[in-house]
Amino acid sequence: MSNYTSFFLNAKGGLINLECIEISHSSFAEPFRYVRNDTSGITVRHEDGLDYVYDYQLLEIQRSNVTNDIDQAMNITFADMDDTFTKALQSITTTERPTFKYRSYRDDDLTEPMVIIQTLEITSMSKDASGYITFEAKAPELNSVKTGDTYTLDRFPLLRGTL
Repeated sequence: MSNYTSFFLNAKGGLINLECIEISHSSFAEPFRYVRNDTSGITVRHEDGLDYVYDYQLLEIQRSNVTNDIDQAMNITFADMDDTFTKALQSITTTERPTFKYRSYRDDDLTEPMVIIQTLEITSMSKDASGYITFEAKAPELNSVKTGDTYTLDRFPLLRGTL
């Protein structure tokens, strides 16, 4: 039984699902790593076997789809009080989009994530007057290889019967 299933079906009442986000780009000195629901920050082990520190950040994560859907989309809102994240995003000069990874851990086992969503790209970002940043992270376009073929009745006369 997976950690995820075990957490929701067999966990004691006091366990917490720790939600972690990681935002990276080739122009960032280091990725931004935030945990939503542990005020002291945490050190977790990623799937590569290395330990990483996540700083606490008050943020809201809204997931658009179910966890196992390959067409993921998430909206994240948080307060960037010192503008560190905003300045990093504004310093991007390439067309490469920042990548977004989501991991979920049990608070009693930080050695293995229960859920990993790591194929998302940040597609839009806005900041309001009060300092709150909202950005959308989506899966890259799934059908990015297009043939460019136009199906016309001249080229494919048998299509006439299907119209």
